[in-house]
Order: sequence, then C-alpha cells, then structure tokens
Amino acid sequence: MDQKNRTILVIAIAITVLAAVFVSFGLPSLMGVPEVTLPDLSQEGAGETGGVLPVEVTTDTVQTVIATLDRPDSYYRELTVTLFWNGGSSSNQVQIWADGGYVKTAVTTAGTTQHRLVGDGTLYLWYAGDRTWKETKLGDSAADLAQRIPTYEDVLELDPEQINAAGYERKNDRDCIYVEVRDDELNSLDRYWIETATGLLCGAETQENGRTVYEMTAAALRTPLEDGVSFALPDGTVLHESVAVQKEDGGQS
Repeated sequence: MDQKNRTILVIAIAITVLAAVFVSFGLPSLMGVPEVTLPDLSQEGAGETGGVLPVEVTTDTVQTVIATLDRPDSYYRELTVTLFWNGGSSSNQVQIWADGGYVKTAVTTAGTTQHRLVGDGTLYLWYAGDRTWKETKLGDSAADLAQRIPTYEDVLELDPEQINAAGYERKNDRDCIYVEVRDDELNSLDRYWIETATGLLCGAETQENGRTVYEMTAAALRTPLEDGVSFALPDGTVLHESVAVQKEDGGQS
C-alpha cells in the first residue's frame, strides 16, 4: 500500500467517527493460495497433520496465511472503537449483525445511536427515531467501514518489506494472527489482530508519532444468527431476514 492509500485509510477512520462520511477501498483478488492449518496456541509441538501444512507466521508468510481465512457468513458481535486526540478521546459502542451478505450496525456515542445497513454495495444511514434515511453507493469493503474498523485485507496488497512484524498472539482471550505495519515517512504504526478461528478482526490500533490515535477492541461474538433477525429500513421495509443453519439432528448450529 503506498503512502497515499495509507493516508486515505487514516483519514477515512477519523472522518467516519466524527462526521459519518464513508469512503471505499477495493479488495484484492487472490489466486493459487496453498492450504494451511493454523496451530492451536494452547498446545505446543504441533506438527504436520492430515497432509496439511502447518505454517509459521512471519513477515514473509503472514499475507498467505491471512488469505486462507474465511469470515463467517452469519454472526453478531460487539466492538468498542475509540479515537484519541491531544487532550481527549471519543468512544463508540458498536453492535453488528451480519447475515447473507448484509450487515447492520448500531453505533452509540454519547447517548446518540446511529444505524447503518449495508447490502448489495449500498449503505443506508439513519439515527434512532428517524423514519427516513440516506443512501450511498459503496464498494466491497463497505461492511467493514460501517463497523468503524479498517479493512485489514489491505495488508494483502503490501510489499512484504513494509510489514514490520508478524506472528501468533493472544488478544482479547482469542488466538490471533498479529500484523504490524510501519510507515517511516508518515511516522505511523498500524497493528492488526485477526482471529484465527473466525477470520474476523478482533483488535486494531494506529499510532502516529508514537501516540495512539485509533483503537478497536472486539467483545461478544455469536455465530450464526438466530432465525428472524431483520435487516430493515426505518420505514419497515425488510431487505433481508436471517435463517439459522440447522444441524442434521434438527438443532441450531
């Protein structure tokens, strides 16, 4: 990712938090990724199993490992997103429902709740109590931006020499892939923690001139969604409704 694109990412996060303005990033197209298995951090000495290659995460291999992760299609989770500046900070509590390509969020800041619904490349935006909404056409990463998180897949586009550190780490009591990207020209440092079990970003941090300016922490996670979660506009128009996946014995997965 060049200097211009990294600058856009930082600006986009700040603008999203302060003014609810969105930008779009493209996701890379990946071909020919080898099958890998991620080690259980609670066990030591894991070797090759079932003919699948256990991969050590390093600055050289982390892009390949991230590319193998699959996010769940259906889930609910909660995040805390904080923006820091000289003399102050602002925190947002974020609830996320995702299912069938649709994502809806409820973002609460200082008692005000903003609702966002993303589907088919369109963002719908309104506040609690509204009967009308605004629509914006966005790209593939609109769902991440609706959650007020960076699109960590941008790491896949980096020259490996831009990756400062990588490995497996525990974050928020989860096993994660850790990636650290330093930009000496901007004097900034981006850190990402990606959960190995879900492929979801469970933590992120941006520092500028040695000072933290952005932080995201994930909390509760439930997957899949139960039956009947509606992805609806404030006038009651339902764009999508979840259907829980059933196990063979008839129970919910």
